[in-house]
Amino acid sequence: MEDRKLKAIEQGKVYFIGAGPGDPELITVRGARIIEAADLIVYAGSLVPQLLLSQAKKDSEIHDSARLSLEETHALLCAGVRKDMVVARVHTGDPALYGATQEQIQLLEKEGISYEVIPGVTVAFAAAAVLGRQFSQPGASQTLILTRLAGRTPVPESENLAGLSQHQASMVIYLSVSKIREVVAELKQGYPEDTPVVVAYRVGWPDERFIAGKLTDIADKVEKSEIRRQAVILVGQAMSGKLQDRSKLYDPTFAHGFRQPQQKGGAARQGVAVLALTPEGSKLAAQIAAELEESSLYLPNEQASTIGGAYPFTDFKETFTKCISKHKGLVCVMATGIVVRSLAPLLKSKEEDPAVVVLDEMGKNVISLLSGHLGGANRLAREIAAITGGREIITTATDVQGKISFDDLAAHAGLVIENLDRVKTMNMALLKEEQIGLYDPGKWLQPHLPDTAGLKILQLPEEAGKVGLSGWIFVSDTLGSFEPPPCLILRPKSLVVGVGCKRGTEAVEIAAALKRVFTEYNLSLLAVRNLATVELKRDEEGLNELVKMYHWPAAYYSVSDLQAPVEVPSPSDKVMKHLGVESVCEKAAVLSAGAEELLVPKQILGKVTVAVARVASW
Repeated sequence: MEDRKLKAIEQGKVYFIGAGPGDPELITVRGARIIEAADLIVYAGSLVPQLLLSQAKKDSEIHDSARLSLEETHALLCAGVRKDMVVARVHTGDPALYGATQEQIQLLEKEGISYEVIPGVTVAFAAAAVLGRQFSQPGASQTLILTRLAGRTPVPESENLAGLSQHQASMVIYLSVSKIREVVAELKQGYPEDTPVVVAYRVGWPDERFIAGKLTDIADKVEKSEIRRQAVILVGQAMSGKLQDRSKLYDPTFAHGFRQPQQKGGAARQGVAVLALTPEGSKLAAQIAAELEESSLYLPNEQASTIGGAYPFTDFKETFTKCISKHKGLVCVMATGIVVRSLAPLLKSKEEDPAVVVLDEMGKNVISLLSGHLGGANRLAREIAAITGGREIITTATDVQGKISFDDLAAHAGLVIENLDRVKTMNMALLKEEQIGLYDPGKWLQPHLPDTAGLKILQLPEEAGKVGLSGWIFVSDTLGSFEPPPCLILRPKSLVVGVGCKRGTEAVEIAAALKRVFTEYNLSLLAVRNLATVELKRDEEGLNELVKMYHWPAAYYSVSDLQAPVEVPSPSDKVMKHLGVESVCEKAAVLSAGAEELLVPKQILGKVTVAVARVASW
């Protein structure tokens, strides 16, 4: 690929720079380079953080335009150009949206002054990013409306909110939060009353806040919060965070130029179903179910009437289909052909298909039929063979050749696979006896590796690209850059996140705070083992919704538990006054993790406090 040089920065030119919503890192590379090179900076001081200008030259002129008129601002820009300066005019968000750049540009054009506009991140997209929301969603909305309520600046009648609401599209409303009740009244003309709404305040700033609700209650919540400015209102079904339909782009049933379609089907959920058809098969199935943890026994009516604890059925095909969608594994005591014909129309994808094991009614041959590694059918087949005294029949290449398989190994070690597509790459490299590297500083995976694994242990991630590897495995709870060469990312459940929050804090605000802390401290949310907090928060709706969202267990500590003599870096007199303990999030995290110190000390983000501890022993 042809090398591309960075575009030159010219003297005697005005650069209009979109500074983004407030986070100093949400600015384009070119925008940051121009600020560093500028001789004159004129910025919107009420909206652009001072921290953004910290990279400016020591001798650069810096002017706050908050109190300047258009003419005064223009005179400053022209004076800089006449002195052959690099002039940076810094605006919040993106210059093309709800700014005043066009009128400044027209004045410059009249005088023949050269200019360039550098785009920025507008608050609508910054808020969606923090919330993990997608404005355009299949089945919900394919249109995004950016608008505002009429105020001192009028809005064309054809663009009034009541009319725009008829589309029921995703909508972001700027400069209108001070009139939230009027906004809601207009939106109700088109949107259903249960439409999700999020008000995002000062996104990207240290005191950012998110208030989630519906059209029925959002006005009350906003007025109670006393937010009157510097907020946008995000409206539409997309704000619920729940997809109505999958994207076609990665749908295994959807074909395009790079992929053939796969069959549609169900998905496994929990436990193991043990099924049989004949009297002898039912006896063996009952024996297996009795010795197999988290199992459910399904038998024909006649057999179930004589064997206790079985779910009876009359229609095997219907029962088999329900078990595929309900259970993470199936053990079928019957002919393989029956199972294959029943499975065929239900298969979906490697990631979602359950483990399926088939055995004869004598228990002699135990076949791992489907999802051998990822679903765990190979392990299940070995377990069943041990119960029946038969032999497991496993056909996956790595097992046949006596090689490890990384999906199976990850499951055994309790690690989460972040990029499943890389498992096949790594397993194939093993079969070809190519060199694979392993970065595992916490030794989360190494104790589970056989002596014959032959992996090259890496001391630093940077070594992966320097020693001629075909691929490598990154095992850590921290973020990073991984490829090339191809990298399989495994996450240990090694972190405990301690959380404190004010009563009534929404799940969306807590989630945004967690994402911000984990990003800032370079940690992966996939590595969270559990959430920890005070017992008094057990009925907190926002926290309960959050742990369901992330599928995390929660550890609750009584006030007396949190009074344990554990030193924390950020004790709080305010918390002591209200709860009788000096700390919630920090102490809860340390106690749950069994750690001596915190990985992340208390971070205060609006109504939420967050601390993180690494589990003391794995």
